[in-house]
Amino acid sequence: MKRFLKIVTDFSPLLILVGIFAFFAAVNASYGNDYLTMSNISVIVNQSCFLTIIGIGQALVILTGGINLSIGSVMAFTTVMWGRMLMNTPGHVHYAIPMLLVIATGMVIGLVNGVLITKLKMPPFIATFAVMYACRGMAWVALGKKVIYNLSPAFRYWGTGIIANVNGFMFTVPMVVVLVLLVVTGFMLKRTSLGRKIYFTGSNPVAAKFSGIPTDRILILVYVLSTGLAAFGGLLYGARLNSFEPGMATKAHFEAITVALIGGIAMSGGFGNIWGVLCGAVIVSAIYNGMNTLSVASELQTLVMGALIILTVAFNQFLVTKNMALRNELDESKARTKISNP
Repeated sequence: MKRFLKIVTDFSPLLILVGIFAFFAAVNASYGNDYLTMSNISVIVNQSCFLTIIGIGQALVILTGGINLSIGSVMAFTTVMWGRMLMNTPGHVHYAIPMLLVIATGMVIGLVNGVLITKLKMPPFIATFAVMYACRGMAWVALGKKVIYNLSPAFRYWGTGIIANVNGFMFTVPMVVVLVLLVVTGFMLKRTSLGRKIYFTGSNPVAAKFSGIPTDRILILVYVLSTGLAAFGGLLYGARLNSFEPGMATKAHFEAITVALIGGIAMSGGFGNIWGVLCGAVIVSAIYNGMNTLSVASELQTLVMGALIILTVAFNQFLVTKNMALRNELDESKARTKISNP
């Protein structure tokens, strides 16, 4: 029974996703709408790609027991700073150059976050909160009330490009990008010593430090990766909208936290599967899409979304806690079996 419960809790984000789809499919059916069409599912998955990217960045930080509130402002500042180089103008530079500059700038900001937390001993909430305001302010100073638009078509392909159409389901470039990021991040966390150090640092930072793990370097690295991914997410977000502006992604840090928690990342750190972030992002996108198909008023959508997120996160975090307890019990049972049967 314990093994069965562990399997169920392991796949809790997927079970929640199935429940969300079933709920909106049933409600839409009562109104004569078909929610589970291939085209609508592809829209949901495509919209979740941006959330998945910033969710991965937030998940890496949460795994170490921290939090990154600067994600949205980093997206705005980095893209505003180099966005003019991505405009569709005569003689413009190759889009790869400003893209690399955007990501590099985001990683430098992540370095600042990491140094504030590890060297100045500032709590992650305060450090990233301060950087959030600083980056948002610099974005407004750099561009004011202007908007960078008419971006290069070659660059926009990263956010809107369609690879194939299979019975109405659009396979897009962002889907491939997200898949690659998930595979690389998942391999790093599960198959490398760096990944094990990240989990160990989050589960017990004191023990990790005394066991010889350079916890300060680990923390700095995850913040560098987190903000680098945020900057990259800002690029894809702007490519989809065909514009960059200082007020973009004001709620991105909250959405990233929501996606990570729904995906099964434990807020206490040291536990979670990065693939759950994808489920969390699709769940959030499915909720928004479901309310739009039902023509729910935008004012009411905010209320409903808040309530659903509270219920979903609370339920999934309960399952995560249960899963951690079951893992400990099963590990103890295996250890006792080995001792009694040497």
